[in-house]
Amino acid sequence: MLRKKKNLKKVLIIEDDALLLRVLSDAFVGEGFEIMTVENGLEVLETTKKFLPHLILLDLIIPGIDGFAVLKQLKADKVTEKIPVVILSNLENVGDVKSTKALGAEEYFIKANIKMEKLIDYVKSKLKI
Repeated sequence: MLRKKKNLKKVLIIEDDALLLRVLSDAFVGEGFEIMTVENGLEVLETTKKFLPHLILLDLIIPGIDGFAVLKQLKADKVTEKIPVVILSNLENVGDVKSTKALGAEEYFIKANIKMEKLIDYVKSKLKI
């Protein structure tokens, strides 16, 4: 799904929970972002190359291929390697956090603990807006 306006910062949200995906999309659109959403790990690389987002929000537990494999693909591809990836997951294992950081993730937020305002503020600061 694409919600598009001119000259906005683009965020790709990769999330398979339909309710959370809608909440995230609505919140970011309300803050003036252009949003693209993906619910399946198999579609991420192709969608990212077409949409060329300024930042990616990535869940780790998604259908197709998991977020760890998606992150590896994104960071291994010349077209997508520089796009900041922020993990948004309910996996709270310190090993998962370290693994995603080692793979190139910028930040790791626990869904159950993050307030929408804090997430949006982080994205804005990361994108310098």
